[in-house]
Amino acid sequence: MSPHILIVEDHQGVRQSLREWLELSFPHYQLLEATSGEEAITVAQTMSPCLVIMDIGLPGMSGIEAAQGIKAAAPATRVVVLTIFDDEAHRADAAAAGVSAYVPKRKVQTELLPVLTRLLAEDNGKPPS
Repeated sequence: MSPHILIVEDHQGVRQSLREWLELSFPHYQLLEATSGEEAITVAQTMSPCLVIMDIGLPGMSGIEAAQGIKAAAPATRVVVLTIFDDEAHRADAAAAGVSAYVPKRKVQTELLPVLTRLLAEDNGKPPS
């Protein structure tokens, strides 16, 4: 069974673009999707993804609250925040929630894949290629 990556994003176009990009970049991982923090926690509890890519600005529960819930439900799961917010207050809140990495959406093209590659390699006990 393939390990899972969960994409948590309420905007369908962004979620679909991420999914297509990640399917090409990480073909050995099964991609899951959630549109809210509550749904993300439920998916994390049942599927135990190795990695979650989390937006902060979600309807209802924020991505920070969802990250806390995911870390409580599946402590080994790594959470990467991918958000439009690029300020110290949001970064501090994310770090306090146990987030492994923080990537501003404006830097998605240059920072997301290296961060994901590093975290997935650490999980597999291999140096990044």
